[in-house]
Amino acid sequence: MTEPVRRFLSELPHPLRRAKRFGRSWVRFCQHRTASIFPRPVIIGGSPNAGTTAIAAWLAKAVGTESSNDPFWRVAHYDAQGFLLPDILEGRLTAGQFVDRFGAYFQAEIVKDPDFAFLYRQLKERFPQSKQVFVVRDPRDNIRSILHRLGIPGDLKELDPRDGYVPASRQRWRAIFEGHGLGITRGNYVARLAQRWSLGVRSYLDARSSIHLVRYEDVVADKTGVIEQLADDLDMPVVADISGAVDGSFPLRGGHHTALETFFGAANLRSIENLCADGMSALGYGKEP
Repeated sequence: MTEPVRRFLSELPHPLRRAKRFGRSWVRFCQHRTASIFPRPVIIGGSPNAGTTAIAAWLAKAVGTESSNDPFWRVAHYDAQGFLLPDILEGRLTAGQFVDRFGAYFQAEIVKDPDFAFLYRQLKERFPQSKQVFVVRDPRDNIRSILHRLGIPGDLKELDPRDGYVPASRQRWRAIFEGHGLGITRGNYVARLAQRWSLGVRSYLDARSSIHLVRYEDVVADKTGVIEQLADDLDMPVVADISGAVDGSFPLRGGHHTALETFFGAANLRSIENLCADGMSALGYGKEP
């Protein structure tokens, strides 16, 4: 859409703008209802800022297929339905109903959303032939990356709502920080993110025999090798050389040059390491990152 057209649409009288929004909603509704949902998509879950987007894209390129990103975010952003993960976790909606209602986001052979980490069992019921992937990152680096992305210091005792770090308009992030649907009710903002990481790891560990693990750090060390091995594990033949596509640094977002204790302070760093200790041990993350 050109800039003059954007400006024209933004200047429409209020009733016409409302009609424009209705038209877009109707188009999306029709797209969902007529979508051809892929019968056995590869489901990729993990944690925000753990590299799921790049991993899904590189895997799709390697095996010559398409990927679809972040259905929960798309539903909130494009379909104006709000962030629906808590609705599924709290039993007001099933994962199967979510898939069928928003089918346009499930047409690709690879579907990635970090929040799938909490829905492996339900998604297996909807897609019994699907293979599932869990992407994980050292929780200290992961949480630092999330906070840096949002411009939030890591060493605060609490988040002050008056500072506007996570405005009401960012429904997904507010739900993440507040632990909606996951029973996370105690601790400050860092502790809640640490508990969320641990719950995602527990979901993986509870079904590890049927879920393929990818560690962010392993991808950083050997991007092409890890992606090709993942494709082999998923029985997806590699048809393209992705070495050129993965050249350059992996997306190390999140102030990774800042020392952990400098970023978090001693108390918040200790909170992460204590709350995530079992998961870190199970996945090979030692005291020193």
